[in-house]
Parts: sequence; C-alpha cells; structure tokens
Amino acid sequence: MVLDADDRVCLWNDVFPELLEMPSELIHLGAPALPMLRALADRGDYGPGDPATLADGIMAMIRSRKPAQGEREMVNGTIVEVVWMPIDDGCFLMRLRNVTTERAAARFKDELVTTVSHELRTPLTAIVGALGLLQGGLGGELEPSAQHLIEVAGKNADRLARIVNDLLEIDKLEAGMFEFRFEPIDVTAMLRDAIEQNQIYAQSRGVEIDLEVPAAPISAELDRGRMLQVMDNLLSNAAKFSPKGSRVRVRLRPGAEGMRISVIDRGPGISAEFRERLFSRFAQETRDAQGGAGLGLAICKGIVKRHGGRIHVNTREGVGTIFHVDLPLEQAPAAQVLLT
Repeated sequence: MVLDADDRVCLWNDVFPELLEMPSELIHLGAPALPMLRALADRGDYGPGDPATLADGIMAMIRSRKPAQGEREMVNGTIVEVVWMPIDDGCFLMRLRNVTTERAAARFKDELVTTVSHELRTPLTAIVGALGLLQGGLGGELEPSAQHLIEVAGKNADRLARIVNDLLEIDKLEAGMFEFRFEPIDVTAMLRDAIEQNQIYAQSRGVEIDLEVPAAPISAELDRGRMLQVMDNLLSNAAKFSPKGSRVRVRLRPGAEGMRISVIDRGPGISAEFRERLFSRFAQETRDAQGGAGLGLAICKGIVKRHGGRIHVNTREGVGTIFHVDLPLEQAPAAQVLLT
C-alpha cells in the first residue's frame, strides 16, 4: 500500500487488506492511515497498551518518513514481515509479506537439528572411544584387514563427531550461549600455533603453509581458543582446495583501526553462485565431495562478529581465494562480558 504526502491511501493491492484482515471500508482511495492503525491496535496486533497511544506512536513513525523493517505476530498467529520506505513526492510505501510458514519451518529445523545433535553425541562418543581402544590393541592383535576396517570406521566416526559438534556449536552461537574470554594475546604467536596445528594435514595434501607478519609484534584483545578455531577452519579449507605443490600464505597486517589476517590460496576459486551463500548454515560447494555439514564458515562468521570484526572473501575462479579477517585491537566493553 502507498500513502501520499498527506498520509492518505493512494494505491494498494487486494492482498494487503486480506493479510491484515482489515475491513474494506477502511482501505479506499483517499482513506486516512490513522483509522487503519487504530483498528489494528484495538484488535491487539500492536501488543498491550492503550490502543490510541499505540496507533499515534506508529503514525508518528510513518510521518517521519524514516525507512524501517521488522516482523510482527498478529493476534491470529500470522507472522507478517513489514517493510516501510519513503518514495518519490513524499509518498510512503508499506509492504507486507506473510512469513508464518517460513518461520515455523525454520523453528522445526532448528529444533530437529538440536535434538538429533544431542541424541547422537553420547553414542558417538562411545563408538569413537571403543574404536580407539581396539586400534590401541585392547582387544588383542588384529589381522591387517580388520585393522584397516577399524581405521576406516574410526575416521568416519571422527568426522560424524565433528559434524555433531559443529551443529551444537552453531546452535549455541546463534542463541548467544557461546562463552568468550577476551585477553591481550600475541597475534603472531597465535597464528604460528594455528599453522603448526594444520601443517601435517596440509603436507599430507602436498601443500605448505607460510606466515608473513610485520616486524613489530601486534597484540590484540581476542579469545585465543575461538580465533584458533577460525584459523583452523580457514587453513584446512585452503589446504583442501589448493593444488598439490602449492603454498597457502597467512598474512598479518596492521590497519588504521585494527588488523587484518588474510589466508591466501591458489585453489580453483569460489563460484559466483556459492559466494552468495558462503557464510550461511549448511552451505557447501557442489564440488566439495569430502565436506562436512557446511557449518564451518558460518561458525567463523559468528565468532569474528562477536569480536567486533568482519570476515569477507575475495575470489576469482581459476586463480585463487583470499579470506580476510578484520579485527579490532581492543574489545568494546559490552563484548568483554562472558556470554552465558
């Protein structure tokens, strides 16, 4: 629906009043906006409070012509996504979309993932432990063929356990239940440790990892364990997609407002289609046949964001990819509170 410069209806489609279950006499050419808002407030769609005060407050927001967006659950249970935006000649566009089914599906998916993850974790821990004991010889000496089968089972059980842990971690991260402990650390030392942890995997794929740092040390307030988690994901991905005989470079640079860590590879690059959803949950490149659940970069983004930073990518198909992690040197006071 479009309001003119005098806040009167000048354009609408039939779905708008249907979605709001609005009486037809309230929406017609030249109808004022306030009676519509008052009808919604009287019905309770704007929540508790005096309906007149609520309607006047929303009308004042409309008159300010400031863009806004959000969601509201109506008293009938319908969840409506609302977008307001000023347009030409002082007019104001109000756009509604019914997202009830989408939000219900998202809740169901999140609840299912959480439940399955918790139910899988306990038996998986037992399976991984039992396979480890067998590999260690607790069950007696094994035939080479049996040893090979147990090794295969162990690797797949470890992979499943990592996927379950990722599912639980991203669930906690999005719920604000991730713990962060910020303290001043030597960033170069942290990067050296990250490279050491990933060097064996990289070398198994014929890839080397180099570190390029400034002469002067850089200290920053970070959660060391969480940042190692970010670097582990970026380095293992870079090694996985790099051609044999190539090098992955990790570069640390100071900036005007903080620092930048870059992970540079000479792999196949990221397709334009996949780039759009790179940091989304369950995002996987179709050519990544050996991937996990597609949660690693989503977790990285959440961790970096909690540090007050930003993770982004430059990539070119057939040339390579650079992941940049931009971080402040000091945390804002609110970020230093433990999130529990």
